[in-house]
Amino acid sequence: MKNIFYNSSSYLVGMIESVLETNIHLHGEENLLKDSPMLFVSNHFTRFETLVMPHIIDTYAHMSVRSLADHSIFVGNYSKYLDRVGTVSTQNPQRNEIILGDLMTGRDNWIIYPEGAMIKNKKVSKEKEFMLHIDGEASAVRTGSAVLAMMSELLKQEFKEAQRAGDIVKVRAMREKYRISPTESMAYKNSVVVPVNITYVPLRPGINPLMSLGERIVEPMDARLKEELEIEGNILLNSEIHIRFDKPIDIAEYLYYVQKKMEYLNKPLGELAISSFTRHDLTTRFMDAIYKNIMINFDHIFALVLEYYGEEFISSSELKRAIYLSAKEVDALNAYHLHHSITDALYKLLTDEKDPWFDSVLALALEQKVLVHVEEELYRINKEVYKQEHDFHTIRIKNTLRVILNEVSLFSNVTQSVKETLGKTAREIKEEVFYAIYKSDEKRYTKAYNTFYSVILSKPKEIGTPFVLYNPDFTTGIVISHGFTSSPSEIKELSLYLHERGINVYGVRLEGHGTLSEDMRDSSWEEWYDSFNRGFAAMRQVSEKLFVAGFSTGGLLAILATVRKLNKVEGLIVINAALELQDMRMNYVVPTLNRMNNFLSLFNADMEYVANEPEFPEFNYTRSYITSLNQLYELMQECNASLPLVTAPVLVLQADKDPVVKPESAQKIMEKINSKHKEMKMLPFSRHVIVLGEGKSEVFERVYAFMQSVAKATTLR
Repeated sequence: MKNIFYNSSSYLVGMIESVLETNIHLHGEENLLKDSPMLFVSNHFTRFETLVMPHIIDTYAHMSVRSLADHSIFVGNYSKYLDRVGTVSTQNPQRNEIILGDLMTGRDNWIIYPEGAMIKNKKVSKEKEFMLHIDGEASAVRTGSAVLAMMSELLKQEFKEAQRAGDIVKVRAMREKYRISPTESMAYKNSVVVPVNITYVPLRPGINPLMSLGERIVEPMDARLKEELEIEGNILLNSEIHIRFDKPIDIAEYLYYVQKKMEYLNKPLGELAISSFTRHDLTTRFMDAIYKNIMINFDHIFALVLEYYGEEFISSSELKRAIYLSAKEVDALNAYHLHHSITDALYKLLTDEKDPWFDSVLALALEQKVLVHVEEELYRINKEVYKQEHDFHTIRIKNTLRVILNEVSLFSNVTQSVKETLGKTAREIKEEVFYAIYKSDEKRYTKAYNTFYSVILSKPKEIGTPFVLYNPDFTTGIVISHGFTSSPSEIKELSLYLHERGINVYGVRLEGHGTLSEDMRDSSWEEWYDSFNRGFAAMRQVSEKLFVAGFSTGGLLAILATVRKLNKVEGLIVINAALELQDMRMNYVVPTLNRMNNFLSLFNADMEYVANEPEFPEFNYTRSYITSLNQLYELMQECNASLPLVTAPVLVLQADKDPVVKPESAQKIMEKINSKHKEMKMLPFSRHVIVLGEGKSEVFERVYAFMQSVAKATTLR
C-alpha cells in the first residue's frame, strides 16, 4: 500500500505535526516485530487518530499501516483521498477481506479500534468483559478485531494446505476473495496482535487556531464538529501524545493452546467454532493490555482526590498534600506507567511556589465549576457538578475532569490506594509527606555517595547526610543550609542547639556536596536551590511557623527562597552570606576563566580546578572546580538582584574580619532589602566558619533570640 498517495499522506501529516509542534512520545518500540504481520489494536479518543496513527508508526517504526475509519467521514473528495491512502470505511462490504488479505501476506499492517468509535467520555468498566458506557447505555467492546486476527492465521494455514494438496481451485478462489496476486505468498512469520495505548497529557478544552480555521472552511459549523476541533485542536497544539506498544500476542501460538483446550473439552473444531470459543477471551486479553498501559499523570491524581475526598471544603495546601501522597502510593503499586508530572521532583508542588501542573488543572476545575473559590486558598468541591456526565458529545468540554477521572477509575487498586490515603487524618498525611520527602532526599544522597565513593578520598557517609531533628510537639521549624564545598555537618551544632529549645530543623545537603568534589563539578546553582527546596517542602508540612536560614552560600539560597515563596516565611537568617567575596578572582577571573576553559577544552588544555585550604577539612572539599566557582558567581548575581524583593523579617550576622566574605556584604544586604524588621550584627571573628569553633555560642544565641522575637511578634498580631 506504500504508494504516492500514502507518502503524500505521511508528508501532509508530517507537515501538520511540524507546524503544530506535536509532542509525540513512543514507548515499547522493542515490541514491534517488523517481519510479522501486525494488527495494532488501540483505544480511541480522537478523530484524527485514524489518520495520524498510521503516519506515526510509519515515521518512527518504518512500517506501513492501514486503518479503518468511521463511515461518516467518507464524504465527497475527502472520501476519495481516504481511499487512495489506504483507509477503509467501517461500512465497506469487503473490509474484512481486505484486512485479512493484507495480514495473510504481510504486505500491510493494520490498526483497528475495538471500542468501535471514539469513546469521548472514556467511561469503561470490566466485569467478565470490558463494557463501554455511552449516554446511559452499556455495550461490550467489539470482538471483530480478535476474530480477524485469528482468521488471518487460520486462513493462512488453510491456504498453505490447499497449495500442498494441489487444490488449484481453492487456491485461486482464496486469492480472488482476499485480493492476493499470483506473485504473492503467505507471510512466513505468524500474525501478532499488538495492544496500543494512546494517552494525552494534559487534556484541556479552549479556543484554538484550528477552531478558527474550521469556521472559515465550514459554514455553518455544527456543535459536534466545534467540540471535536476544540478538544483535538488543543491536543495537537498543546498536549504530549504518549503512544505505548505492549508485548505482541502471537496468534498462532494462542490458537495452538486454544485448540488443545477445545480438544480437552470435546468442543468441535473449525474456524467458526474456534472464533466463537475464543473471541471474547482474546478481546479481553488485549483490551486489558491497552487500558493498563495508560500513562497515569498529575491530572488523574488530581481528579481522583476530588472524587474521593471526604469533606466538602479543601484548602490548596491540603489538596497538594493529598495529591503528593496519593501519587507516591500509586507509584508504590509498581503496576502502571507514570508520567513525569508525578515522578520528577513532585516535592516542588509543596514548596509554596508556582507549580505549572497544579495551576493548570486547578484553573480547569475552577472554570468548569468543579471547584468553587471560597476565600484565600479555600475551595468547595462541587460534587453535583463533578458527577455530571453531560451529553456524550459535550462532556469533553463541559466536564473534562470527569473524562480524566473515567480514564483511571477502571483500576480498582489505584482508586483504593487513593481512598486509603484520603482516609488518614490531616496530621497523619502531613507527617507522611514530611518523612516521604526526607527519605527521598536520603536516598538521593546515598546514590550520589555510592556513585562517587573513593576508598582514599571519601569522608564517612554521615558527614554529608541531610538530617532532620523533629519532635511532633514542636510547631516552629527552620530549614538551614551549609556553605559552598561543605556538608550538612557544618550546621549540625547550630541545629542541635535550636532543636533543644523547641525548634524542628531540616539540615539541607546541597546537590554535589558531601561526597567528592567531582560530584559537585557538574551541579548547578539551580540544583543547589532545589536541594534547599526539598528541605523547605518537607518542613512546611509540619510547621505552623517556618524560618529559612543559611551559612555563607547557604545564606544566598535562603534569600532566594524567601523572595520566591507565595506565602511569606516567618523570618530569614543569613550568616556570613556570600554576596561578595574577598577573593578578587570570583568577581573578575572566574567568569572569564570559565568561558576560556570552554575554548581550551577543545585542545585538552583547560584548568579544571583550584586548590583551597578549608578551615574544617573534615567537612569540606579541598579543591573547587572552575565550573563550580562559576555557578557560585551566577548565584551571587541572582541573589544580589533579588534582594529588593525581601520583605520578611531578617537577621544578618557577619564576621567583621571574615577572610572569605567581604564584611561589607552584610551592610549591602541591609540596604537593599525592604523588610520592616531587620537586624544586623557584626561579630568579632577573624574566621569564616563562625557556626563552629570558639565563639559559636554567641551566633547560636542571636539566631534563637531573633526567632523568638519574630515568633512572639506574629503571635501578638
